[in-house]
Amino acid sequence: MKNPKITKESTDDKTNDNQNVDEKLINMNFSADVVKHVIKQNLDKKKSLVCSPASIDAVLRILAVGTENSTHEQLLKLLGHGDVSELNAAATKLSEVLKASDGIDAPEISYVNALWLDQQFSLKDEFEKVLREVHNVYPRVVDFFNQGDQVVKEANSWAKQKTKGLIKQILTSNSISRETALLLANALYFKGTWQHSFKSINTKDDGFNLLDGHKVRVPFMNQYGNSFDFGTFDKCKVIRMTYKTGESTKCFSMYVFLPHDKDGLPNLIDEIKIDENMLTQQFKLNNTKVNKLRIPKFNLTSDVSLKETMKQLGLISPFDNDCQDFTAIVDDPKAALYVTDIFQKCCVETNEQGTVATATTTCKIKKMKRAPSGRPLPPPIEFIADHPFMFMIREDISGAILFVGTMLHPK
Repeated sequence: MKNPKITKESTDDKTNDNQNVDEKLINMNFSADVVKHVIKQNLDKKKSLVCSPASIDAVLRILAVGTENSTHEQLLKLLGHGDVSELNAAATKLSEVLKASDGIDAPEISYVNALWLDQQFSLKDEFEKVLREVHNVYPRVVDFFNQGDQVVKEANSWAKQKTKGLIKQILTSNSISRETALLLANALYFKGTWQHSFKSINTKDDGFNLLDGHKVRVPFMNQYGNSFDFGTFDKCKVIRMTYKTGESTKCFSMYVFLPHDKDGLPNLIDEIKIDENMLTQQFKLNNTKVNKLRIPKFNLTSDVSLKETMKQLGLISPFDNDCQDFTAIVDDPKAALYVTDIFQKCCVETNEQGTVATATTTCKIKKMKRAPSGRPLPPPIEFIADHPFMFMIREDISGAILFVGTMLHPK
């Protein structure tokens, strides 16, 4: 695939703020790789999917602080950090990037963590200090053994509140057992208004080609003659649609990666490298007049377990029920903790006004008894997303990836 870069013009001169951001600091490449592999698995099932690397990162960084020995080294290596201070600095920077901004047109953003701890344990002072000072988490002490249903209700209420009602349930009555020691969760909510909004009067039903060759009619949003950052590459076209920023110096955008072939998404996912530098190293986008832009409206919800994918990518030790390395979390030296699962629920809705997207990532921990110009003039540029594509929502100054998804069948 050709190399790409976003031009200075493409970030509306906000790239000047790059001097204030260490691009290597946030480093969510492992979480992005997890998302890519989950996407590939769901492509095989012909299922659309959306995941949040930023939300995964939040949970893994907290877990890493609570480990020692080989598990600690494994997490630090996979997360791309040399030590805990670097890990915490990355978490702080990401929190700053995803902090709510002022201004009537600024995106609505909420990025919060929560932790529920069984009453039989007390947190180690250093771990609790990091929770409060770095992650803004104030642990809730609960009784998983006798009041599991109440904890489920409280966690679901928390998720519903933090995602503005889009995610109503992250746990079921079977999610908590008598051996549950700790529950860790992150919620990310984003609502952005398009810089160039679509007019509802231009929304028309048209055909969308599915991977199996069939076609369905869905509502398409249409724009004509506006300028966007755009590029054509070996496997796909890419367009960048920005959100209004209000008074913020941050710059949020949705990118759509449209394969040239109607059934080309699986091949594109195989070859593309999803990371925070992909739009400064893989794709060079130039501000271009797009004569016709056609994007389907869609509303997508995904609910996936990340455990097996993480194990396939090398994060094995935390899920081993013989793990003895979660020793920096609680004071009880006899408590042998391990992660039973990490799962994520995401919602993305895109319409004429903009995008609403939200994610929750939950971790359960158990205790164990043990183009250049030329002549002639180039043809008019069109971007018609009438077949399966990949999309991404990110903050362009830092490169932080909020959401990545695939749209196989708009609904």
